[in-house]
Amino acid sequence: MPGKQRPSRHKPITLLWAIGRLAAERERMAEWQTFREEVGPLLRDFGLADSRVTPEYPFWHLRSSGLWDVEGIEDPKGTPTPSRLAEAGASAGFSRDAAKVLRRSLARAEAIGLICSTYLGGVDREALLDRVGLGGYASASGELPDGGDDGGRAPRRSRTSSQPVRDSQLVERIKVMYGHACQVCGARVETQHSHYSEAAHIRGIGRPHHGPDRLSNLLCLCPNHHVEFDRLAIYIDEDWAVPRNSTGNVEYQLKLHADHVIEQEYLEYHRGLCGRG
Repeated sequence: MPGKQRPSRHKPITLLWAIGRLAAERERMAEWQTFREEVGPLLRDFGLADSRVTPEYPFWHLRSSGLWDVEGIEDPKGTPTPSRLAEAGASAGFSRDAAKVLRRSLARAEAIGLICSTYLGGVDREALLDRVGLGGYASASGELPDGGDDGGRAPRRSRTSSQPVRDSQLVERIKVMYGHACQVCGARVETQHSHYSEAAHIRGIGRPHHGPDRLSNLLCLCPNHHVEFDRLAIYIDEDWAVPRNSTGNVEYQLKLHADHVIEQEYLEYHRGLCGRG
């Protein structure tokens, strides 16, 4: 018997492209010519190796999701041909209701995380999200201007536009509060004269997350768990457990200082990026 056919990646890739349009404040509907020119290369580069590049398929059949509109063409029998779509001047995109929801930051983060984790395993997520204009969603820190990172080592400065600068006092406060011990594993990285830890934002202050620079949005982490948290390998659940995203297995319980109040909304946002919303 032939092996079980793998589901096509055409629809999830198209949905990410359409979310990218909304994030860039473009029109929710795209004409067929624009759709074909932008989505076709994505399907070629990120689709399954043995899958045909047929942008007309998601253009038309995403209607079954209840999130997608196609305008300008009557319901034919089967998938309309590219020439038929062009002749009709057809356009497609998220429905008004879906677009309204996906313009909200939390819903957008959850949708991106769910699509990537559920349907696009094995895809270079960072490369794909970058191609559709959602590059900052590949990590919890987002895109930091001026080459800064989110480990407390390189603050961002203003150049030609106003950009937030991390509050160095907050960074120092969270580290001192935990004595440089990682809130995940409890490890303290020793240096010659002291200890080293990193202040990690839960909802990144970089684009596109635009999280706040406040104590309730910070964690004190060792370098290893900072990277894993930032790259969405681990997350924090409602009961302060720290599961591994790939398996759901709980590896640690988050350590909390009595004076450190973490806002659940920031953890919810991070879980959304992890596809755990």
